[in-house]
Amino acid sequence: MFPLYWMSCSAFKSQNDIFTLPPALLPNSPTWENFSDLFGDTHIVRAFLNSVLIAVGNCLLSLLLCSMAGFAFAKYPHAPGNRQLFLFVLGTMMVPFAVTLIPVFVILMKLGWINTYWAMIIPGAANAFGIFWMRQYFSENVPNELIDAARIDGCQEFGIYWRIALPIARPALAALAVMILIGSWNNLMWAFIVLQTEEMQTMPLLIYLMQDEVHTPFGKLMAAGLIATLPLIVAFLIFQRQFIAGLAAGAVKA
Repeated sequence: MFPLYWMSCSAFKSQNDIFTLPPALLPNSPTWENFSDLFGDTHIVRAFLNSVLIAVGNCLLSLLLCSMAGFAFAKYPHAPGNRQLFLFVLGTMMVPFAVTLIPVFVILMKLGWINTYWAMIIPGAANAFGIFWMRQYFSENVPNELIDAARIDGCQEFGIYWRIALPIARPALAALAVMILIGSWNNLMWAFIVLQTEEMQTMPLLIYLMQDEVHTPFGKLMAAGLIATLPLIVAFLIFQRQFIAGLAAGAVKA
């Protein structure tokens, strides 16, 4: 927690106070200058909204696709190619992101999605880890007898997934949502590659580009870092109980 504390304190220090020796654990003269300069000199409001839109969009799409695939793998074991396809999905987890980076970029360029929200939301939405996570939870926590009873009552297959399986899987969905939000919110490398204008910058990209070889405004960096960190902390505090329940429920044998 100390780096987080130091960042929070430094956000209210002047540039000189940050490098004062010995370092002060509390600001000697707290100031809002870093925040006023940050909002005046950068597009931080637009970057924050971009990050929120991308993170929420990617999270919702990932939850939908991963839960649908996980439910299919868990509850339709006799479907043709189920096991082979699931092993193939797991195998993609061993492929480094750097290997697929250029092919994905070329595909997005041909689609005309470079420097758009789609380039940040669509790729990786149906990720192998999320599918595996949801498959494990559905296998262990959604009884086949409950599904059979729903079919006898006339419930369609999608209705079984939407009305029965998803409500039971809320802890797993909450835990996966927190992990996806953190990964999407902190995504720097991919944003650096596909986002090319100031209007499309995300918070990590904005903070990265604030650094300079000659002069780096560390006070503004700390202020931007504090603003970028708070939403993740709030999200975790809101979903803390579900997140821990999902981790505990996911720690089961396949």
